[in-house]
Amino acid sequence: MDRRFITAFLISLVILLAYPYYLKMVGVNQKPDVIYEKKEASELVAVETPQPKPAGGKAIPYKNNLFDLVFTTQGGNVLLLTQGDTTLYKAGVHEGGIFGLKLLYENENLADEIFQAESTPHFVYEKPGQFRLQKNYFVGGEVPTLVLELQIENLSDREKNFSFALDYALEMGFHASADQGMAKMVRLSGDELHTVNFATLRKKPSIVAESIDWQGLVKKYYTILVKPDWKMVGQETEIKSERLASELKFTPLTVPAGGKATARILIYAGPLHYGTLKKFGLGFERIFSHGTLGILRVALLSGLNFFYGLTKNYGVAILMITLLIKLLFTPLTHLSYGSMGKMQALQPKIKALQKQHQKDPARMNKEMMELYRRNRVNPMMGCLPLVLQIPIFISFYQVLSQAVELKGADFIFWIHDLSEPDRLFTFPTTLPFVGNAFNLLPILMLGSMLWQQKLTPQTATAPGQEKLMYLMPIIFGFVFYNLPSGLVLYWIVNNLLTIFHQLVIKRIPIIIHHEDR
Repeated sequence: MDRRFITAFLISLVILLAYPYYLKMVGVNQKPDVIYEKKEASELVAVETPQPKPAGGKAIPYKNNLFDLVFTTQGGNVLLLTQGDTTLYKAGVHEGGIFGLKLLYENENLADEIFQAESTPHFVYEKPGQFRLQKNYFVGGEVPTLVLELQIENLSDREKNFSFALDYALEMGFHASADQGMAKMVRLSGDELHTVNFATLRKKPSIVAESIDWQGLVKKYYTILVKPDWKMVGQETEIKSERLASELKFTPLTVPAGGKATARILIYAGPLHYGTLKKFGLGFERIFSHGTLGILRVALLSGLNFFYGLTKNYGVAILMITLLIKLLFTPLTHLSYGSMGKMQALQPKIKALQKQHQKDPARMNKEMMELYRRNRVNPMMGCLPLVLQIPIFISFYQVLSQAVELKGADFIFWIHDLSEPDRLFTFPTTLPFVGNAFNLLPILMLGSMLWQQKLTPQTATAPGQEKLMYLMPIIFGFVFYNLPSGLVLYWIVNNLLTIFHQLVIKRIPIIIHHEDR
């Protein structure tokens, strides 16, 4: 059992150490018609701050209570897209902006053409005798959405198919290398959600030619999602200047001679807020729930939001959900520590059997199994609670790292952002493994782990093994040092509740069967 317990502990450690690298490597059902609420340009107010300048054309800045936007007559594109205090896209020098269009069959890149600004933000481009295109933007006033409406008029004397491609991009703005593990492309095809992470896209573009319901680009806390009211037939996503950039291809719009066609594209450009995304009824919320631990992530986030509704403090919500999880696992933990206590009490008899049958391993194992059976001991029970905590830990890490609800969430005293390390104070220089901040919570976590280890029934007899068990909390302290303070808070409270449980168990007498066979 000694080796198995240590092996399980080491496996846990390896998972914790490897998880940031795993994040770099890896990254709904019903299809209702999209209903769009049109917001008129009168809701927008000019922005006075310096704005990107288009390579050609005229910049037209606008602002409402959700967005800072800069449109341009070059292509009828968007040069700046800022939601709240976060810039989702900003054109660089000589860049034409996003939401530019191409006409694939005609091989025309309309993103470079100069449109006429009519009732801004509405733009018109006409190719005499061929077609007239209007790009009309409607800006959401309550939910961070844009609706790009395309009105195409066929000016020729024959029926034509207009096949569009749309390009857009998402600024990454990485603050740490771990943020790259959260950046990805997502797309819904049929009922299957596909993801391609940033590390994979850095190696090669993702090119898909299939029916796509919606597609999006995701980074830490924010996303841009694109859902047309007609089908997409392909996409190409790549890394451009440390941005995620996509080109989306749509099924052709068939327009008779002298006729018109209208199509709309819903663009969600805002925070990864589970409740908001779910309200669209398009499966956007599956960004959270995909993968093996998806259901657990959603359950933890729902629990946090429920307790936040009661307490109005996400730190207290973490304490409450930790207590709830601990209560759910209490029966299993009780059996585990009872089993470990019995294993400790059985050590003299186990040593005697090992010495007696050292030349007959098969007989020794048989006698030990019988000893366990008589005393109702399961050697694996000591490892089980730790193993079961690993998926909860990983899910909590993902929730605290990705859910925008916890961005900037205050707790108490010096802890002002549960999604970041607690940073009690900063050092004048950067230290190896630590960085430039003193984080107190990981130190408290280390102390709680050492205390817990001291109380845990020890079945190891070799001094080296015992020293290794005390080394583990120190290693965990380094691993946790720069993780979100909310996650460290969860681990501290979990440890303290476990310590309390161990103190209670120590008062329960252990009964050992001493009869010989």
